Amino acid sequence: MSSLPASTQRRTFLGRITAGAAVFVAGRWSSAAAEIPRTTEVPVSGDEWVAHITGKHRQVFDCTTSNMGFGAAFGLNFIDSVKEAYKLTDKDVTAVIVYRHFSMPLMLNDNMWAKYKLGEFLDVKDPKTNAPATRNIFRDNVPGRPGMVYEQVMADRGVIMTACNVALTVLSGMVAQKAGASADDARKEWTANLLPGVHLAVSGVYAVNKSQEAKCTYCNGG
Repeated sequence: MSSLPASTQRRTFLGRITAGAAVFVAGRWSSAAAEIPRTTEVPVSGDEWVAHITGKHRQVFDCTTSNMGFGAAFGLNFIDSVKEAYKLTDKDVTAVIVYRHFSMPLMLNDNMWAKYKLGEFLDVKDPKTNAPATRNIFRDNVPGRPGMVYEQVMADRGVIMTACNVALTVLSGMVAQKAGASADDARKEWTANLLPGVHLAVSGVYAVNKSQEAKCTYCNGG
């Protein structure tokens, strides 16, 4: 586990988000953008994922913690329950899962979990070793869905998964030094090692808002 108490980690995270958000705004819209250091550059995807919110029944799940991997399960449960209630197909139901704040690392592959000791940082233990996880134990352990991995959840069931770029930037910076990387290099590495199919959103709260604008009802994903 991180040497910082959970409450301190949370305050640090929120403080860095505030500072990072100010830099982000300056970086995108200030006429002085050219003077901002490279470490403040924020690579983000577009909003193409919003166009995939096409089902008649739509819900967004807002995840801020690992919550034992239940975020993905909630999305699948929503699809299955609506299908059963209305005798519909997958294409009639859309689930969006937003991974922001401390849930964002669930969208990273095993290499990032090992290199940046994310199990220790997030206080997540691997049930196979009872030690801090050095792999993404949530990717292939969706509650109630044995054998299903996140890539299948997205590709086979049409669930839209988004990762918060603000959380990615802040959290990668918090663990960079311990992994022997600069904050900028860590951010780039995390971005390059998102799980296939994951959409990088400008921020998690932005993704929640865009989903609701696309007529998704809201559900707290933990």
